[in-house]
Amino acid sequence: MSSIRIILVFLLFSCGDWMLTEADPASIAKQISIPGDYGKIQDAIDQGVPSFSNQWTLIKLASGVYTETILINGIKSNIILEGGGKDNTILTWKSSGLQLREAPLMLKGANNFIAKGITFKNTLNHEELAHLQDKDNGGAYRAVAAMVHGEHISFYECGFVSVQDTLWDKEGHHLFKSCYIEGHVDFIFGDGTSVYEDCKLNSIGSGYITAQKRESPQAESGFVFKSAELYGVGPTYLGRAYGPYSRVLFYQSKFANIVRPEGWDSIGEDPNQLTYAEVECTGEGADTSNRVPWLKKLDGTQELQYLLSPSFNDKDGWIEDQPKFY
Repeated sequence: MSSIRIILVFLLFSCGDWMLTEADPASIAKQISIPGDYGKIQDAIDQGVPSFSNQWTLIKLASGVYTETILINGIKSNIILEGGGKDNTILTWKSSGLQLREAPLMLKGANNFIAKGITFKNTLNHEELAHLQDKDNGGAYRAVAAMVHGEHISFYECGFVSVQDTLWDKEGHHLFKSCYIEGHVDFIFGDGTSVYEDCKLNSIGSGYITAQKRESPQAESGFVFKSAELYGVGPTYLGRAYGPYSRVLFYQSKFANIVRPEGWDSIGEDPNQLTYAEVECTGEGADTSNRVPWLKKLDGTQELQYLLSPSFNDKDGWIEDQPKFY
């Protein structure tokens, strides 16, 4: 490749602190800017992204606050949504309900989706935050900031902010890297097969961090937290069972002194069927001497090796096949 061509590739696919390299197997066929090309993000998705495309479309969001709800379904795929940093580009909406109809971000059967540098915020409960430390449920209503359902979905340096049920990691193989997640009750929940790497988890009240829904011993789903940092307001549980075979691993993570001594809650499920484990964790909240007796000891086991390996959520190499962020 000539030096001129190399420069052109760099100029076309570089932005901020990431770029698409020549060696990358994925390619970006189209770029859209907000607000330059479209006034609303949903319009850019509906009108600007080709249906059933196997080529990537990059939608670049200028810094600012966007008040709208975004829906991406299986018709639209291979989308990159890139903001100007999670503190600068905020997608906000105020909604609630047991039957989710609206949230800042809704991925319903969407495949091959990437978001970087955006905060997704549901503002419903934030007027009541002052009371959360005094109530187990804080008078909070379900207020999802993002619903993630689909295959091969990744978030880099994104924020998810709400109170109850912040991040609905519903189903599929997902990666959350260097993200910030804030909530109170079940603020990471669902049946995803997901890795959370280098994420910050901010508890804003006495509640539960996770509620994982694995429903059979054959199901591959679970939440794996690698090098997470948990802090904020407590006391809080690391998780409670949302399904009879719920599975959550915290690995080499740091806990502030906000974790309840028992750590986990089976809430009526058979605790012998649950897989809750803490391996090589540190911090004042990482003392397991008073944890529930059914806490799994995974150190040195094949299950630990499996949960930490690409076989867990990247067995077909989808992460490597996506555009890279550097």
